[in-house]
Amino acid sequence: MMDNQPCKILIVDDEPNNHRVYERILESLNIEFVNALSGQQALAIAHRHQFFLILMDVQMPEMDGFETASLLLNHPKTSHIPIIFITAFARDESFEFKGYASGAVDYLVKPINDAILKSKVSVFLELFLDRERIETAFEVQKQAENELRQHKAMLENMVKERTKDLQNSLSELVSAQEQLVETEKMASLGRLVAGVAHELNTPIGICITAASHLEGTLKEVQDDVEEGRIGKTKLSHFLESTHQLSSILQANLDRAAVLIGNFKLVAVDISSEQNRVFSVVEYLKSTISSLHPAVKNTKTEIVVSGDPAIKIDTCPGNLSQIVTNLIMNSLLHGFTDDMQGVIQIDVEKGDEHLIIRFSDNGVGIDKKSLKVIFEPFYTTKRGSGGSGLGLSIVYNLVNKNLSGSIHCESEVGVGTSFIISLPLTLIVD
Repeated sequence: MMDNQPCKILIVDDEPNNHRVYERILESLNIEFVNALSGQQALAIAHRHQFFLILMDVQMPEMDGFETASLLLNHPKTSHIPIIFITAFARDESFEFKGYASGAVDYLVKPINDAILKSKVSVFLELFLDRERIETAFEVQKQAENELRQHKAMLENMVKERTKDLQNSLSELVSAQEQLVETEKMASLGRLVAGVAHELNTPIGICITAASHLEGTLKEVQDDVEEGRIGKTKLSHFLESTHQLSSILQANLDRAAVLIGNFKLVAVDISSEQNRVFSVVEYLKSTISSLHPAVKNTKTEIVVSGDPAIKIDTCPGNLSQIVTNLIMNSLLHGFTDDMQGVIQIDVEKGDEHLIIRFSDNGVGIDKKSLKVIFEPFYTTKRGSGGSGLGLSIVYNLVNKNLSGSIHCESEVGVGTSFIISLPLTLIVD
């Protein structure tokens, strides 16, 4: 039914005057009147239009109202249309039963009461309009459900595509992180090699100088002995000098041996993924010793405290990398040139975890930066030696490689602490 289009009522009566009477009574209802003067004509019209009600006169020639109503009731196109019979006969049960059996929903007896007719027609008009509204709402709901299903299917496809893209991006990110860790490992090893090589120059250079001086003194004494010119004083001076040079050689060779030993220990661990049991305190001291070239020209003191008997079964290279990155981070970001820096590394053992607290008395980190310090490429020293990868690599090494956890506490002007918790035994899948 079109919006605001009047609903149609079919009036079936063989008397044209009756049509005019019904139209006068019902003219205020905003309905469209369609008239039929016989049962045959009513059947033909009913199949071509949509009616909300049929007013049917019972007494008509050729085909009475009962027969007409029965044919309308038995046809699928018109079976739903309510019919009100109008008759001039007095109502009785047999008459009414026949009417209801033919498909009537109500009876009106002539002479027609205007108010009753109008009231009954109004009821069926409202029922028809309600049904139209329900059907319209149902169609709208059905259309909305179809659109919702289409939208849902579209969203599911979008989610699948986005999920696939995210999985690919995540795989690429994980691969990039692994490459960054490996790259940083090699860079750390390179810095270690360069630092140790530079550090070894001093003791080895002293040893070369001492050995050269000893060789020269020995040649002079040997010449004097061969020519018989050696005296007690000169021999005594030679022995004293030889003793001093031997002490210098011994001390510097010992120093070089310690450097090489620490280098071998840390270098092998950095390049290896093998787990082993080791003393945490002693290992951290070895790692810090290997960093001496980077620390010696600063005003920073590094102190390691804890029970040397505390041991852990894990990958030492990862631990060395973590501590190295934290120390370099403090040197680069934590201390200004005129500060007397102190880095304190405390080692404690819990029931099932090792706790390493790394603290410095540097400038500290503001709250805004504290939230993002572990994010890749975040740095406050870009262009001044900061890549923004150091703490990101530390985070990945602790959480992914060592199955631990790390969090940072800091106060501007007071210093920064990193608290690392590691399982005492690393279980490798």
